[in-house]
Amino acid sequence: MTMFFNRDTQAHDFSADSAYRAYLISRNQAPIVYHSGDMQWKRFCVAIRRMRNDVRRFFAAIHMALIADKMRRARHELARVGVRHAEIPTRPDRRNAP
Repeated sequence: MTMFFNRDTQAHDFSADSAYRAYLISRNQAPIVYHSGDMQWKRFCVAIRRMRNDVRRFFAAIHMALIADKMRRARHELARVGVRHAEIPTRPDRRNAP
């Protein structure tokens, strides 16, 4: 327990401070409740956020796979009609970019 000594300490009765300190040490504190409504709400929000991010990652992967398939089909079609691969513009791979 911290005691600040100033000019009011002359009028303060310190005899009750040791009794209060003993009370603080001996009391049984209630445990921290992790099943409270606030904690459940926070966990629910985290779960929703994680699910949303997982769904976003899933659709982003599908999107990238569709783009790669379309590019492969376009290259195949252009090669079929006689356009060489060097003339086909390619998109840089963003996953390997620094």
